[in-house]
Amino acid sequence: MINHYLKLSVPRTLLAITLGSLLSLTAQADWQLDNTQSSLNFISVKNINAAEVFHITQLQGSLSDSGALEIKLDLDSIKTQIDIRDERLREHLFDTAKFKMATLSTQLSAETLSVIKQGGVLNTSIEGMLDFHGLQQPIMADVTLLSDGTTVLASTTQPIIIKAADFGLGGGIEKLRELAGLSNIGHSVPVSFNLVLK
Repeated sequence: MINHYLKLSVPRTLLAITLGSLLSLTAQADWQLDNTQSSLNFISVKNINAAEVFHITQLQGSLSDSGALEIKLDLDSIKTQIDIRDERLREHLFDTAKFKMATLSTQLSAETLSVIKQGGVLNTSIEGMLDFHGLQQPIMADVTLLSDGTTVLASTTQPIIIKAADFGLGGGIEKLRELAGLSNIGHSVPVSFNLVLK
């Protein structure tokens, strides 16, 4: 009886261990964005020739084993080095009470995913969908990917141009211009990022 029980229990135990290991490997195959090592900034131009660099300091994101990539920007984390300007951007431009997050989502190609998993360097263009201020628009990002199979660095090789009109931000920019007493504020901004996923 004992031998019969052992014959039944051992295979079941091995099966449980094997399934547990497979589930663990599946979980480990997903990459999470490391906010402490990542950065995203854009350049704002006012009065024609005065340019300043603004930062979004809180980023979230994940890359699944199947290549689904999602990056979230917490717009409340805008930093411009001037507190009152940060508040105005949150209230009058981003309207973070309604639209706290901006989200970029895309499905990576098999070639791109292979480099990420196996390690290597790849210069590529990634097309994604940007959900920002309640509107969605397709965007194209030219990036360099560097991977050792565990950690991935994704950096823009040239800025991504975001137009205010595409996301209904024109009125907010005009309000900011009035509050600051400026002659003009640019309606297009170049965005750059360095993202680390582990």
